[in-house]
Amino acid sequence: MSPVETPLKPEADDATLVSGVGLLIFRLARASAWRLGRSLTDSGLRWPEFAVLHHLDAEGPIAQRELALALRIQPSNLVALLDHLQERGLLARAPDPADRRRHRVELTVGGRRAVKRAREATRRAEGEMLGPLSAEERRQFRALLVRLTAHTCDRGAAGRGGRC
Repeated sequence: MSPVETPLKPEADDATLVSGVGLLIFRLARASAWRLGRSLTDSGLRWPEFAVLHHLDAEGPIAQRELALALRIQPSNLVALLDHLQERGLLARAPDPADRRRHRVELTVGGRRAVKRAREATRRAEGEMLGPLSAEERRQFRALLVRLTAHTCDRGAAGRGGRC
């Protein structure tokens, strides 16, 4: 039986049963943001901080302006966030050797540890949230989310009206 055909448990409210995909995604996103936000708080980070550290961990050192574009954060807002993370010893900024007018941002050892703690915390929260799904359903669900997110958010797709 595919995940779409999995029978709904009786505890599903009528509003859930008759909702369109967009509303279901919205409701799930809000619930997910709340649970994951709580787990991040337990790990000592907030969403914007985790987004910066996660991106740096995944992509490596990057120009500050490119980081703002990648995260869709206004450069002026990013500066205060980076200042805070740098004060906490989680990242370092230095002039880019290739273009001294630009600043490169990179994780410190403390930043790598913070990302690791935050990922562990979010994995636990995700496990709770995805509890009703089998291991195979979780794999399929993640693959579909990656595909939809890449289509909607990555590679310039945000310029077509997305905000991710």
